[in-house]
Amino acid sequence: MDDYMRLRSSILKIYKRSSVRRTVHLNGVKGSPISMPNRETTPLWVTGALLLLLMVSGTLVYSNTFHGPFVFDDINFITKNDPSVHMTRFSWEAIKKAALEGKPQHRYLPNISFAINYYFGAENPFGYHLFNLALHLLTGGVLFLFFRQTIVLCFRQKEDGISVGWPQPTLSPELLSFFAALIWLVHPEQTNAVTYICQRMASMTALFYVLSLLCYVKGRINYRNKRIKTGAGCFAGCFFFGCAAVASKENAGVLPVFILLYEWFFFQSLRMPRSGRSLIWLVVTGIAFGSLVLYFLGEDPLHRILASYDQREFTLPQRVMTEFRVVAYYVSLLFSPQPSRLILDHDYPLSYSFTDPSTTLICFAMIITITGLAVYSAKKERLISFALFWFLGNLVIESSVIGIEIIYEHRMYLPVMFLCLAATDLIFRAIKNQRAAAVFLVFLAVILSFGAHQRNQIWATDVAFWTDSVRKSPQKERPYQNLAYSLQTRGELETALVYYRKSLEIKPHPVVYFNMGVCLYEIGYYSDAVDAYIHALKMGYQTPQAHASLAESLARIGEFDAALAHFGKASRLDPADRRLVAQKAALQAFLGKCREPEQCLTVSIQQAPDIPALRFKLAMLYEKQGKAAQAFEIYDKILAEIGPSDRKLYLLVVGRMARRHAASGEMDKALALLQKAIAAVPDNSYFYYETAACYGMSGDMKNALIWLNQAIQKGFRNVAQIRSDRRLECIRNTEEFQNLLKMK
Repeated sequence: MDDYMRLRSSILKIYKRSSVRRTVHLNGVKGSPISMPNRETTPLWVTGALLLLLMVSGTLVYSNTFHGPFVFDDINFITKNDPSVHMTRFSWEAIKKAALEGKPQHRYLPNISFAINYYFGAENPFGYHLFNLALHLLTGGVLFLFFRQTIVLCFRQKEDGISVGWPQPTLSPELLSFFAALIWLVHPEQTNAVTYICQRMASMTALFYVLSLLCYVKGRINYRNKRIKTGAGCFAGCFFFGCAAVASKENAGVLPVFILLYEWFFFQSLRMPRSGRSLIWLVVTGIAFGSLVLYFLGEDPLHRILASYDQREFTLPQRVMTEFRVVAYYVSLLFSPQPSRLILDHDYPLSYSFTDPSTTLICFAMIITITGLAVYSAKKERLISFALFWFLGNLVIESSVIGIEIIYEHRMYLPVMFLCLAATDLIFRAIKNQRAAAVFLVFLAVILSFGAHQRNQIWATDVAFWTDSVRKSPQKERPYQNLAYSLQTRGELETALVYYRKSLEIKPHPVVYFNMGVCLYEIGYYSDAVDAYIHALKMGYQTPQAHASLAESLARIGEFDAALAHFGKASRLDPADRRLVAQKAALQAFLGKCREPEQCLTVSIQQAPDIPALRFKLAMLYEKQGKAAQAFEIYDKILAEIGPSDRKLYLLVVGRMARRHAASGEMDKALALLQKAIAAVPDNSYFYYETAACYGMSGDMKNALIWLNQAIQKGFRNVAQIRSDRRLECIRNTEEFQNLLKMK
């Protein structure tokens, strides 16, 4: 019996050794024998053909984006407000300047890429869009290879022979990876990251992020197969691409965590680390992650986070609670990405508590459920579990406590990658027939491609883009501001003013007032331009440009002393701008030749006869000098020339002429002018009051009381003037007059 047992034991040992030699090696990863295609049995031309098909598909979807203009932050980061990326000479100094001084800070590689684009094409958007598309296609190709490697690792079997992650081992990893990468590549949710030029920051980060992980996986496999030099090279690539990802955008800071998580899921089979080597990896990962946090947030991360809310209209708790709903909205866009739901500048309502709105608590419960599902399914559904962790983990920086914008669709560029793989996995499981599943996925990709292509049409012009944004966010001021600015740059100044005013109705902003001033000045409404610039300055827009623009407008209406003062303020704010000094000197030289104000105005009118405001200034001077006839002759000519188009000047002239006619006893003429003014500005209480005064002067008590009542209703608040105005003498002692004052 003992001999039999020894013989049986020897046979089993021989069998085990032979079975290990027969084990299929999936890219060098040892595992149990399984019947599935591997790298050695898949021809290289198949992989190449699938990659080519991905490139062609992505190019077709984004073929209508190459001439889309710069919009929104493109203008801040690339064209007008960031000369650091305007590289005109290719040199190390220029590249260093772009990297270190470009906006935003710490995004070195995107800023360098902007500088290179500018060097070759200046402000022609074609090259920028071509670069963005190349990044997107490269990311799609690398993602395909990374998905394939991950699927191969998922096909490994546990020691007890139970499959983890995929029940149909006969499915080609290439096919599954291709469809997952294709769905991600053509999904409409990616359009913001690709077509929006400055958001190459998101796509560049994702490319290097995935490359870093792919290099890590290759390094682990090569180390396992004792190819030490090759493995070391792969690990060096992992480090290099990881640094590149961090140098592209801050959300790559979670990369060390996901390298560790990937190792635990797909190499350690979720076993807890026990060896010294594993513990070293944990320590290294913790140090790397902590270093990145300190790099981006400084030595006092809490203070930096709280400070990020200083310029925001929401608090930290409000943002965190709102992000629960935002994440749910992101998920909904993944499954329902109609172009009508896609927008750059969302007007997303805040959450003020878990019950306001009530969906906050529901979405919070959804995120907890997703997290629980990821933990629960890790053993049996490793791929799906990792996809859920990937989604939540890669959103954590931009959708948690840092005080940045509430919602942007390009933040989903990286997080949805593994969700696309998991969804493709589930489709193949649900549709048992692989050919039918493939047909369904092709149909789905076509539908998504059409949606992305349609969404990209909105980016064709800045006016079309912001018109779409205004339609989708009608209660948010920023789309109106940007639509107005786009119209202004096209020369459609009157229409631009309409949208600037709508923006101010929602929320006043100094830059909007400044831009309105520019429009009004270019149209020729210099008095209105002065008012707009003064509003901008009062709201804190104390820039050299604002003071200089106000000075130019003041000079146009003959306010020379005030113009000199503001030219002086502008040059003090920017002493290096010689243009400001020259403008001030030219005005001083002009005034030095004029001994009297009348002479200055006369010379100015001769030089600029098309500016009615200068003639109005001269007429006012004549009034002060007692030359009423000459003054009103000028007023008559101004009214005949401008009509109510230059509203402010028109009303000033009408008011002066009405008072002059009333003082001369020509009440009919005075009242006719006042009625014209009221028709032009029905909410201006001044003209209602002047009408009441005219009736008072003529002794018409009834109409005087009626119009005084309307003036008060419209907001006339000068009680002292009402009590002392001699023109209202006929109604002063009436009971109705006293009642009106009490109502006031």
